[in-house]
Amino acid sequence: MKKYLDIRNIVIVILLLIALLEFLNPKGFMPNRTKLVVQKDSIPYAVHDTIPEEIEVEVEVEVPVEVEVEKRVEVPVIQQVDTTEILKIYFAKVPHKEVLTLPNNQGTVTITDTISKNSVVNRKFISDVKQMIIKDTIYTPTPLKTQLYLGFDAKFDKPNVVNLMGLGVVLKTKDEKLYKIGVGLANNVIDGTTGRLSPYLGGGVYWKLKLKK
Repeated sequence: MKKYLDIRNIVIVILLLIALLEFLNPKGFMPNRTKLVVQKDSIPYAVHDTIPEEIEVEVEVEVPVEVEVEKRVEVPVIQQVDTTEILKIYFAKVPHKEVLTLPNNQGTVTITDTISKNSVVNRKFISDVKQMIIKDTIYTPTPLKTQLYLGFDAKFDKPNVVNLMGLGVVLKTKDEKLYKIGVGLANNVIDGTTGRLSPYLGGGVYWKLKLKK
């Protein structure tokens, strides 16, 4: 027990009691270090104190930079001119060949030009064109010829039944005219049952009529 009654422990206990009374302050007998003072401000709006503060701001600044630029300068160069060579080229005859291909694989045409004095002095053509076969059908009327027909003639009626029978020949000329010749026997009934046969010779001519379509 004596070891707890040390002066240091007693001081600590006293300080703890004072701190507790300061915190609780029963009946307000402990002194207060703060004082509430009510004061009305004549300024009707809030006033804020401004404190200057330096802030770093990035600003773009054009800095001129020297750039080397290549400059081309034309320098006239004096060259020797060979007049003889120029005239030789001017008067020379230079051949120029060109091959033209025809459409649809029909062949080619070769053009050979001779150029002198800056103009064409001669031109030749060599064509290699395939032969084209064109098929076309043309219908022509058959030439008119003289024609001969052989046929059989007969005639029937009520009283004679078979009135006549014979042979006939028809001739058709180139101008389309018909000539007919016929021979045969004619049957004539006299009393209804007895008949009499008699030969006959006949003929005729026919013309072609043109009808409108």
